[in-house]
Amino acid sequence: MKVIIAPFGGLIGAVLGGILWAKITQWTGSNWGFVAIGIGVLAGIGMLLTCSRAIEPDEIRHWMMVSVGAALFAILGIFVGKYLDVRWNAVTQMAEQIIVEEPLLSEEAATSIAETQYSGSSKWELMKARMHWFDLVFTAIAVFAAFYITLNKRLRTIFAQID
Repeated sequence: MKVIIAPFGGLIGAVLGGILWAKITQWTGSNWGFVAIGIGVLAGIGMLLTCSRAIEPDEIRHWMMVSVGAALFAILGIFVGKYLDVRWNAVTQMAEQIIVEEPLLSEEAATSIAETQYSGSSKWELMKARMHWFDLVFTAIAVFAAFYITLNKRLRTIFAQID
């Protein structure tokens, strides 16, 4: 039963990281790509918390699968963060951009225009538009972090001792 439940730690860590990333973007108004690394760390630690009791620290083959799972969860968490960023922040930032381009517009009019533009685009198109090249770099680092954290024998041993 522990083996079935074990991956949920990585999933929960990645989703919480994605939510936190979208909230940080909303609070600051800036897209801090390096926060994606935290998603990878949370996915890796989540997997260690739940898998360390289910899998022996020396079972390399099983831990390799867990590491790949943590890396995939990190990617999923980044997609969750980007999706929530679009859902929570796109209209506001589009309205701000419209006001910069057309300073005579009221905030309500700019928001109305932004909502119309937002509803005419798919979430995927908006996510792609909000991606930058450095997001891919931070995604790669996040995937590596999730993979490395769960594959590190010293960390596995430490987490296996936590009760």
